[in-house]
Amino acid sequence: MSTPKRTAHAAATTLAAALVATLISGCGAVNPMKDQGGANTMDAEQSKAQVVDAAKEIVATLKLPVDSAYFRRSSCNDQGDPPFQGSVRIWYPLAPSSEASDAQVAEWVRVLQTKGWTTPGPDFHTHATALIKNGVTVTFDRQGVGRKSNGIELLGKCLDMTTTKETAGLSEDIDLG
Repeated sequence: MSTPKRTAHAAATTLAAALVATLISGCGAVNPMKDQGGANTMDAEQSKAQVVDAAKEIVATLKLPVDSAYFRRSSCNDQGDPPFQGSVRIWYPLAPSSEASDAQVAEWVRVLQTKGWTTPGPDFHTHATALIKNGVTVTFDRQGVGRKSNGIELLGKCLDMTTTKETAGLSEDIDLG
């Protein structure tokens, strides 16, 4: 028969073990963007292809007039250490108004959802409209006053272990046509 003291000790031990496991596992236990399924690692070219291919799909599907686009790699943590993820930024012309931009994005979301893009789960938080497909997250910027163009950002899986601090963050223009 267990005593209240022994039961409290067992509960405290279980809680301590769970805390230690969380601390040892690092941010992956609390960061839903760290491992988004699929393979355990990617190389730099796979990381790039993942987001560039998704960006090409979006541009073609939406018949999006692209002003400019670039690719870069970014760290998935605040220290600039691996893992890294591919990132594409697309700039397109402003809509006539903020309301027209909101309606445009709502229609784009509807169209992309017919192509397999879905809304992220409840643990994903952003002020922008976001969709996800095959581990790539796309966010649509809100049109702001004084901006010269609108933007879309695509972020890939945090699985690139080959990029380094020295090579991350370097931007390159890309053609999505």
